[in-house]
Amino acid sequence: MLLSGVVFAACTLCAADFSGPAAWSLVNTNAVNAWNETRQRAASATFKVWPGVVADQQKCEVRLLAEAVGHRVGITAEFLLVGPLSDRAYEAGAVTVAMPSDIVKAVESLGVARGGGVGSRPFRFWPVGERMTAAVRRLDVPDSPEKPLHTLIADQEASAPLLGEGGLVFTGGGWENRVCVTDTNMPSSVISLYNAGETVFDVPFQVGQTEVYGRLSLAEALPYGTLLEVVLRPLAADGKPRVLPLTALASMDGGAVAVTCKGADGSLLKQAGLADALTWLRGQAESGRELFVTVEMDDAMPLKRAVDVARVFGMLDGKGLKLDGKTGQGLFTRAFLPLEKWREREGRNPQPFELHVTAGVDGTLKKKLIFIEEDWTVEGLDPKLTPREYPFEKWEELPGLVKKAGGSDNKVRVLFVFAPPELPLGVFMPGVRAVAERLPLVYVFGG
Repeated sequence: MLLSGVVFAACTLCAADFSGPAAWSLVNTNAVNAWNETRQRAASATFKVWPGVVADQQKCEVRLLAEAVGHRVGITAEFLLVGPLSDRAYEAGAVTVAMPSDIVKAVESLGVARGGGVGSRPFRFWPVGERMTAAVRRLDVPDSPEKPLHTLIADQEASAPLLGEGGLVFTGGGWENRVCVTDTNMPSSVISLYNAGETVFDVPFQVGQTEVYGRLSLAEALPYGTLLEVVLRPLAADGKPRVLPLTALASMDGGAVAVTCKGADGSLLKQAGLADALTWLRGQAESGRELFVTVEMDDAMPLKRAVDVARVFGMLDGKGLKLDGKTGQGLFTRAFLPLEKWREREGRNPQPFELHVTAGVDGTLKKKLIFIEEDWTVEGLDPKLTPREYPFEKWEELPGLVKKAGGSDNKVRVLFVFAPPELPLGVFMPGVRAVAERLPLVYVFGG
């Protein structure tokens, strides 16, 4: 009764209207202190305690406190939970008492490994991590039952909701030099409803901020400051990891494509022809593993075969596996799958740098950089385009030519490569690698 009375009084006296960025002040100070003190007394080797969050290793669950922001039903939501230092309560369902970093530590203490948010490595477009379920109960209502956390959100696309039985992805937030930047970097998201790079938990889909805006709204009105207990549990009943990160190296074996799959630790997982390797990957997915695949092409592979391999893996992206980044010396899989209309310079914005590689009848390679100057002073809505060619012989010359052609103020980071489909990737990849830091976004055209 004391806890309920404290919560009720706080909610009645301190209600606030969060309609824009603003700091959040803890409402239930006494109740939170009592919750923390009770759990601190129960701390043990298997019961870990941080302010506002605990991890019970025997039950394999994490419990954390949060306070409802107090929005009415129908308010657009971009976050279910944000951290206590966040200024985004106006677009969240509740604010956690615990710091995001402590929530991460609590989950990790269950043996659940941190994953990675979108953008946490180059060309990572899927949130990576083990799945967790989330439930919530009100502490101001005696004997309040747990209910799925996603019931607090209304999704206009009810047939394919962003939150549901698939759980949340434990990405683990953003970290720099062992410091959790999610604690202080806005929006300080704990549970995001779109792919936020530094959130602790993300939805298991590719979905941008603009895609969810207006689609998701609060389905239940919780009074301002209502103290909530959120319970997080691994989705897999056996507690075993489901995420399987691997590198798939495609190379030529005679006239056929072979694929070598290696785990994150470099261990050999499978080596077979393309068809058999895909069958093995499908079997892994059907057994419950979540595959995050980094595709690498051997330099000896002809460009046209690399395109074929990229097309196969591109079709499977999101359908049994998820493409995840690139190797240090390679390209992202979709670099080999540009749209044909991009060949036409008119309408491209911005104009990329172009690298053209051709082979003479005697096998001699010819290389040139093309920079397209844009003159916006002409009449009309489109600029006048003037291609400038810079032939060269050695790859070591290319970085200097890019700097010379574009000038010091040029911000374009895109490179289009044009090469004969029959030539091996090793013909032009040295050039791509030479300018990778300056031009990291690459698309390759055959011919």
